Amino acid sequence: MVRSVDSSTKSEFAVVTGADRRVALVPAVLAVTVLCGQLYLAAGRNFATILETPFLPYCLIGAFAIHFWTRPGAVERWCTLALAIAGTVWFAAFSGRFQLNWPCSIACGSFFGLASMTVLAAQTVRLRGAVQKEKLDTLIAGSVFGYAALFIAFILNLTTRLHPQTYDLYLYAADAGFRLPLCAWITKLVGDSPMLLQSCSVVYESLPLAVSLLYAYQRSGKRQLPVNVLPAFLGGGAAAYVLYNILPATGPRYVFGRTLPSNVPALHLVSVGDAARNAVPSMHLACALLILWACRPLGKWVRAVAALYLALTILATIGFGEHYVVDLIAAVPYALALAAVCATNGWRNNWRAIASGAGVTLAWIVALRFGTFLFQSAAFTWLASTGTIGMCLFLRRNILIKN
Repeated sequence: MVRSVDSSTKSEFAVVTGADRRVALVPAVLAVTVLCGQLYLAAGRNFATILETPFLPYCLIGAFAIHFWTRPGAVERWCTLALAIAGTVWFAAFSGRFQLNWPCSIACGSFFGLASMTVLAAQTVRLRGAVQKEKLDTLIAGSVFGYAALFIAFILNLTTRLHPQTYDLYLYAADAGFRLPLCAWITKLVGDSPMLLQSCSVVYESLPLAVSLLYAYQRSGKRQLPVNVLPAFLGGGAAAYVLYNILPATGPRYVFGRTLPSNVPALHLVSVGDAARNAVPSMHLACALLILWACRPLGKWVRAVAALYLALTILATIGFGEHYVVDLIAAVPYALALAAVCATNGWRNNWRAIASGAGVTLAWIVALRFGTFLFQSAAFTWLASTGTIGMCLFLRRNILIKN
């Protein structure tokens, strides 16, 4: 990493031609554009976005983590921290929006990401050559998750308008095939424990930060991870929104509220309102699995934290009523396909995992939409679920060993 500009680099700057200066303006203009977009996302409507959108503050905190993982120079670090503290103090004292609660506390962390992007944009404008490119690359890396959150919100709103009715009752009927009220048990478990409820809330909302930390580590080059983080998570999210249009569904809380019926209602499409159609497959679970698998080369404590993150994600997705159990099962082969396509050893070495993961994911979607009668058999439901998980863990192990 380049931390400062030495005298030889400065002399190179002195001999650039007019054409070189004009070319160097392109990254500078791009940097300012990226920064202005992020400032608009955060400050628009008097900071309503970061207060009302759970994922955006974590995206911005992730930008701060990505910036500092590049080990910037002392002046750059102190300027960033000074801007972050000044922004936090202003927000708490003068914005009129600050309250002593968790959303506002996380919103304060957003100013650290905004400060990082401001300093990186200033460095991109000021510097030239390889150093300028490095700063611009870091700025874009820190900004991509914030823009992705905006894109995701747009796509989800689009699927809501395209599919006013959903297949939630079909998924609920498939869950009944387990012959155990798993959703009801987990919902009660999470709801009855304030500490577990808060932990699940933090984990559910902080997914962009977890991905940002993993991406920051990969960019540092300390150790090769088995998965290319950015293509896996962003590409996987984009592909999932195509699948949401095949089997549009929301989650049990949007259909039944907090009280789940003991008997399966007659199957028909239901009108749910404005809830996001993002049930099958569960991207939250797929991402948590990818994080765990990508952490395999790291230390035991890192893998333990990733495993805990996965466990809390499972509890959160079910306990908050956002997903059915079958949503999570279908997410496992989807995560396998993403890991294989984005493996650092090349997708051509993992074609069996890609074909199996994609094929089984589509098989679950087709079965849940057109073959709900199959899940009337407990044997079929349990065999299909355990067989899917077992196959994916076996093929995933081959991918990670090859890396």
